[in-house]
Amino acid sequence: MIAMRGKPIRPGRLTPPTNPKAYRPSRGRLAVKQADIRRRRRAHMPVVHDGSWSLRREIAEVAGAMAARVAARPMPLQFRRQVLAYADAAHEAVGTVTGWVAERDARKRTAHLAGDEGKRKYAMTTLVDLAPRPALPEITDEMVTDGSWVAALTEMVEPIDGALSDLLAHAFRPGAPALRGQLSRSDRLEHLLRETVDRAALTLERALDAKVQSATPTAPVTDPRAALAALGIDV
Repeated sequence: MIAMRGKPIRPGRLTPPTNPKAYRPSRGRLAVKQADIRRRRRAHMPVVHDGSWSLRREIAEVAGAMAARVAARPMPLQFRRQVLAYADAAHEAVGTVTGWVAERDARKRTAHLAGDEGKRKYAMTTLVDLAPRPALPEITDEMVTDGSWVAALTEMVEPIDGALSDLLAHAFRPGAPALRGQLSRSDRLEHLLRETVDRAALTLERALDAKVQSATPTAPVTDPRAALAALGIDV
């Protein structure tokens, strides 16, 4: 069995939570640390994702803040496309991480085949392929409007979150001699996040910022003839 907390994920689409919890920003030490890692990662600065890092927390904090901004707008559905794109990105990230966890589990389960590399490789590949990936949650217009789509995404992440943290806790740190120049698990996660949830989040954030700017009233254009007339000059 793949070591994952919570109930196993089954194929199919997730239905929206019946009573989604309202988003509340975390103020704990780990949340502050993770926010700093996120800032550095987005700026392409060196980071280390260790066992204290949580994918669920990442999704909850980033999506939660954006959902609150979307819900506060007069027409939240203007951002529906970007919200769905973020959900797709989160789904892709969780699916990849699920494969990593399945790979570690497969390595343990095929230890007895260490003497036959061909059979072991086949068995590991098959086990990883058969590992159930999470279903993409259905996000309705109502969920976009009230911000409850965050609950659907965190529910999707929950079953794999503990296993990923454990994987990071037991992985070599970036640059460790044992890696012999290869990417660490933290490095691989960094690249995955940048290409999925970070990119999608920035797209939604920019859309929100653009709408704010477009809603800002501009100074009325003064008629030059009227201005001259006010100065006593006829044109």
